[in-house]
Amino acid sequence: MKKTFKFIGIFLGVVLLFLIASNFIQLNERETLLYKIQQYVTYNKEDWKNYEANQKYLAENPPEAAQTDVAAPIIDFHPYDINRLPENAKKEELEKIKNGHFDQLTAAQNKPSDDEAQAALIRLTKGQLTDVIINQKLDIKIGKCYENPDTQGNFSCVSCMILLYNRDKKDWQEAPDGKNFLQNSYDFYQPSEGGNWEAKDLSMLIPYDYNLIKKYEKK
Repeated sequence: MKKTFKFIGIFLGVVLLFLIASNFIQLNERETLLYKIQQYVTYNKEDWKNYEANQKYLAENPPEAAQTDVAAPIIDFHPYDINRLPENAKKEELEKIKNGHFDQLTAAQNKPSDDEAQAALIRLTKGQLTDVIINQKLDIKIGKCYENPDTQGNFSCVSCMILLYNRDKKDWQEAPDGKNFLQNSYDFYQPSEGGNWEAKDLSMLIPYDYNLIKKYEKK
C-alpha cells in the first residue's frame, strides 16, 4: 500500500512540474513541452544558435510561401554513387547517365550558399528538418549546381546535390536516421532577382557529385 501511495505521489509530482513548466516555457506549433524540456537539459550554445537561426528563417519565410505543389517526376532524376549500387541497378544508372548528356550542362555561377540551401529545405519540409538538424548536430552542405532552363516563371533555377554533414563526427551521412523525407538533390530557385532561395523537387538529371562527398568525408 505504501508503494502505491509513493508511486501516486511521484506521478502527481511529475504532472505538477509539467503544469508549472507549461506556464513559463514558450512553445511553437511544432514543439511539445517534453521536447522543450529536453532542449533546456541537453542543448549547448551551438545548438541554441542553430535553433534560433532556424526559427528566424521560418518566421521570416513561412512554409506556405514555398513552391511545394510540384508534380512528381516521371523518372528518378536523383544521381547515385555507381560504386554502391548492385550490378542490376548499376546498369540502369549507367544507361541513365549515358542519356543524361551531362556534357551539355552549364555550371551555375549564381547558386545558394550552404545556409541558404538549409533555410530553403527547412521551409520545403515545413520545419520537419529543423529538429533533425539540431538534435543530430547536422548541417546542409551544397555541391556543384547546374543551370536549370525550366525556371517555371522564376527569376532563376539551379539543380544541385546536397549532403548532411555531422558536426560531431566530422563526416557526411545519409538521410537522417529513418527520416526518408530528405533526398540527395533538389532544385533551388529565386522567385525574383535577389529574392530568397527556395527548394523544390529535382526536375532534371545531374551527375553524382563525388567531389562533394570527398570534401566532407572524414579524413
